[in-house]
Amino acid sequence: MRMRARGYGPLLLLATTNRDFFCEGTTVMTRPTTATTHPQPSHGLGLWWTILITGCAISVFLNMWHALTLDKPGTEGALGVIFALVPVLFAAMLSHGLVSPIITSWSTKAILWTRMAILSLFAVAMLTSIASQAAVMKPYGGGYGAEWSIPLVLDASALLALNFIIKGAATAREAVRQADVEAELAALRAELRPGVEAEVRAELAAEHAAAQAELEAERVAARAELKTELANARAALKAEADRTREAELKAACDQTRAQEEEKFRAVRARLEEEYAARLKRAAEQITQRAASETEARVQQARTETEARVRLEMAGDRPKARAKTTAGPAPRTSTDGLSRQEALEIRLQQARALLTEKPDITGAELGRALDVSERYGRTLLAQLAEEAQGTQEEEPLSTTGDVRLRAVT
Repeated sequence: MRMRARGYGPLLLLATTNRDFFCEGTTVMTRPTTATTHPQPSHGLGLWWTILITGCAISVFLNMWHALTLDKPGTEGALGVIFALVPVLFAAMLSHGLVSPIITSWSTKAILWTRMAILSLFAVAMLTSIASQAAVMKPYGGGYGAEWSIPLVLDASALLALNFIIKGAATAREAVRQADVEAELAALRAELRPGVEAEVRAELAAEHAAAQAELEAERVAARAELKTELANARAALKAEADRTREAELKAACDQTRAQEEEKFRAVRARLEEEYAARLKRAAEQITQRAASETEARVQQARTETEARVRLEMAGDRPKARAKTTAGPAPRTSTDGLSRQEALEIRLQQARALLTEKPDITGAELGRALDVSERYGRTLLAQLAEEAQGTQEEEPLSTTGDVRLRAVT
């Protein structure tokens, strides 16, 4: 609720801060005096005053003892008393200058220089007093510098007590000032309450009626605005629902299409794997069949060669010829053949081995055909001469044989 101020702002502020403002039948109180309502608090300063007075008295006594009795004092006793009293008295008085209200109104730089000067004079006075007291206490210090402890304790305690006394006095003054302000405010509220109460009540009633009318108008306008916003929100929600439905249908179609494509790729991959496996098995079967046939041929050629070599080594050529004329038998070796026929058989065997191992040497060929290495090299050389196309000479092997490979 808003309130129109008509020149009563400060008065209303002062009046409403009193909790008895709207209480009827209150009496107007007269303004109380400070002296009768607020006694001066002590703040527990008796101890600090005792410390300050005792410390200053002992310091003055020690200074006067030093000035009047120690080490051939001067002939004038009054000057000795001045020398004893000036450091203590002026140190105490200069300490009040640090918190003097006169210098607080100066500029910051002036306050700084003034306080530095006061502190310098204060330090000189304190050092003079401490030196005099240490000279008096020197015979009792034991020769280890302990004579300085008594003056330091006295002056430090006096300074601490003076600091607390000054702060306590400032606190008491602030409390008295605050109490006076509160009393003046209370008296002012009591004086202003009867005249302001009726005006405030009337103004509050008018403001309340105006605020109710304004609130009613705002309520009607808010209802109309809410209806419009509700209709717009419903239309927006419907459009958003339609877009969401279309997006969901499209996403479902895309997902179904992706699943079908994934299934198609999986089936295609499986069929390709099966086809590749079949091709691999067929190739392995063909390779195994060719290897078995080649092995059979090689074994047959080896058997024939072994038989021929045995016959040649035994010198049993008539028996070999007799075997060739004995009757038709399968020709599995070189027995009963002419030299040219035996050479042709070994050449065929060598060609078969050379087909399997194109890089075979003559020595290896001889060992494979179970003949001498020299004869194997002869067969390899003859095959190389018979081969069509150009021939390449391979590097020497570890046995010194020449590797020949026919290039068609």
